[in-house]
Amino acid sequence: MRATLLFALLACTRAYQLPRSRRSLVVPPRRYDLQPRSAPDEATDDAVEAPEEAPAAPAPARPARYDVTKLVDSSEGPGFNQFDPVLTATRGLSRRFGLAGGLAIFGILLVVEGDEIIKALGTQEPVAGANEIVTLPSGLKYTESLVGRAGDAVSLPGSVIGLAIRVSIGDKVIFDSTADAKPVAFKLGQRPFQNVLCEGVEQGIKGMKTGGKRRLLVPKNLAPPGVDVPDGVSLVYDVEVKEVLPGYF
Repeated sequence: MRATLLFALLACTRAYQLPRSRRSLVVPPRRYDLQPRSAPDEATDDAVEAPEEAPAAPAPARPARYDVTKLVDSSEGPGFNQFDPVLTATRGLSRRFGLAGGLAIFGILLVVEGDEIIKALGTQEPVAGANEIVTLPSGLKYTESLVGRAGDAVSLPGSVIGLAIRVSIGDKVIFDSTADAKPVAFKLGQRPFQNVLCEGVEQGIKGMKTGGKRRLLVPKNLAPPGVDVPDGVSLVYDVEVKEVLPGYF
């Protein structure tokens, strides 16, 4: 009887515990989040797989410095003038047209400059003039103490003239460029200095060459408009031609 009761008790115990064990093993339903989420794994993979940055390019090397004082203080030789226009032109033409083209241009320049070189070699000193009074139809008078023989004669309008001038009236000196050795430069036919240059000066220096000297007696009708010359009195111009250059413009 007791055994029967014990067996029944064990059977009831098993029947009671089995549902509890099953309820403890029930997995709750999974909840799904419909909101988009970032993918940390992918970001991690990208960070891992990102290529390494390229190394920075090395700084460019500084250009070599050339000591310019070698051109000035060098005692190894006379050197040459790098700013010589003839040298620069022939060097550029040699690069453009070859050595033959550069030599051809140099030959042309030599012919052109050769005339000036010959003139310089043949420069002659001025000779004494006759000091005789020469009267022009305009009323201008002059005497020539030195006759220049160098270079071109004063003749063509537009020529650039370098003239040493001393202007006086009676015993009074009005203008003197010889005091500071600064000649007056002007174009023949143009009169930039209205109180000094005039038609009488242009007539009086015609035919003169470099080194020539004349004394001009300029009457009132040929005098500068800015100078009040009394009637019957002439302005005295002592002039010396310092330079005569042909007019290119």
